Amino acid sequence: MKKLILLSLIVTLTGCASFADLKEAYLMKYDSNEYYQISDIRTSAYYAKQNCSNHDESKQQAGIISKKTLAFKNFVEHLPNNSKVITASVNLDGIAQGLKDQYQKNDKVSAVFCKIKFESIETSAETMQRTIGAKPK
Repeated sequence: MKKLILLSLIVTLTGCASFADLKEAYLMKYDSNEYYQISDIRTSAYYAKQNCSNHDESKQQAGIISKKTLAFKNFVEHLPNNSKVITASVNLDGIAQGLKDQYQKNDKVSAVFCKIKFESIETSAETMQRTIGAKPK
């Protein structure tokens, strides 16, 4: 029966998605650890954004979040049928590492730049949270 449903989905959606996308959507599974980690990153970015006027505090938070995004990227990189989250985790980690690097090489990172970067991390994490949360349980 599952094969019949999958076949009908493939026939119906051939113009909307590739077979690989449909296969991945069918095979992906919810992972509470993955969801917890991205929720933690989102929450950390939200609170870090509130402290952008304090250079030392925001520099420290940039380092902490960069470790969290790297850990998340490493956690998801070999999970099967998870290509969208893997790609998004690489992009999210790139934003966080760029912010950390900016603080390491520049003693005068502006509060506006800080808020934009932490907001970007928070928004990306929220989008990923929706994607991960929508996986079949």
